[in-house]
Amino acid sequence: MKVLVINGSPKLEKSNSLRLTNAFIKGLQSETEAEIERLDIYRLNIEPCQGCLSCWKRTPGKCFKNDDMAGCIEKLIAADVIIWSFPLYYYSLPGRMKNFIDRQVPTMKPVMKDRYDGKHSSRYDLSHQRHVYISTCGFFSDKGNYDAVRAQMDLIHGVGNYTTLFCGEGEMFPVPMLNERIEEYLGYVSRAGVDYVRYGTILPATRQKLDELI
Repeated sequence: MKVLVINGSPKLEKSNSLRLTNAFIKGLQSETEAEIERLDIYRLNIEPCQGCLSCWKRTPGKCFKNDDMAGCIEKLIAADVIIWSFPLYYYSLPGRMKNFIDRQVPTMKPVMKDRYDGKHSSRYDLSHQRHVYISTCGFFSDKGNYDAVRAQMDLIHGVGNYTTLFCGEGEMFPVPMLNERIEEYLGYVSRAGVDYVRYGTILPATRQKLDELI
């Protein structure tokens, strides 16, 4: 199994969201052999999409920009599981992660004739691929604060075609007096990784523990 982690936090290794992601991967790796690769978006040279659609017209499937995105697209296509790890910024994705998503336009076909939901289809067979979105926020709860993120992912992947692990109170993670509780919570996150390998989803009993306020 090839697992690609997209780290969208400017804090890089100090990211609270990445701490969740690493716990999830720990559980995943306890159940299966997985090849893990991580892309730190804030260390990459990825320019904004200009919306010129050259990747559809003049050079189908290829952006004219000579930056790091071409290599990233190759890794995206090859992955079996893509984990999107990010902090919530103003009820949405961090700007550079949104930019990273925008630059995936070359992977899509410029036609919609083979679909009935108004979406473009992929140039590649990605039927084997699954997506997990892992994030922390500064609110006391994730409830209602990720609505915009969920709406975007519903459009990209289709309702129910991805897994989320959203945690409120992310800013509590570095607080020393909460170490014991944080380690307990991360244990449930690792359990979620185990569930994901065994069942392809996070089981309700595990989800209940993840939904408890820290």
